[in-house]
Amino acid sequence: MSTRPLEQPGTLDTDNILVRLMNERDLEAIVTIDAASSGRRRHKYFELMLERSVKQSKLQVSLAAEVDGRVVGFAIASLYYGEYGVTEPTASLDAVGVAPANRGGHIGRALLRQLRRNLAALRVTTLRTEVSWDDFDLLAFFKKEGFVPARRMCLDCVLDPTRLD
Repeated sequence: MSTRPLEQPGTLDTDNILVRLMNERDLEAIVTIDAASSGRRRHKYFELMLERSVKQSKLQVSLAAEVDGRVVGFAIASLYYGEYGVTEPTASLDAVGVAPANRGGHIGRALLRQLRRNLAALRVTTLRTEVSWDDFDLLAFFKKEGFVPARRMCLDCVLDPTRLD
């Protein structure tokens, strides 16, 4: 499978969007943006992700996108150096979100553009993510950004905490 180049030459439509490292003050905006998509507030999850990005910055890249001084999007990626039998440095896009009022405004594109730059500087060769099979908008976005189905398959096993065998 081939993918298109990650960035096309010339002026990009993301140049007016500030993408910066995430900080603790971004927590509420990120939780609100995520809740708009997921339907639930995952405050503790993002609190832990922010804490990890500060304390273990060599293992995570966490970005926030701003327009007019307001956080309108975020991306969080974890770095892996040989886990799961993969020998090359890889990253997993753990969470990404754009405020509903800003969707279609190239916020996601700006976030992934900066994430690619950060990962390239770290010599990471592959970025992976997981998407719900029926989230067609997100699948289309990732396709436009050069993602293709992976050669590795993600597997789930439902665990029953009441069974001990």
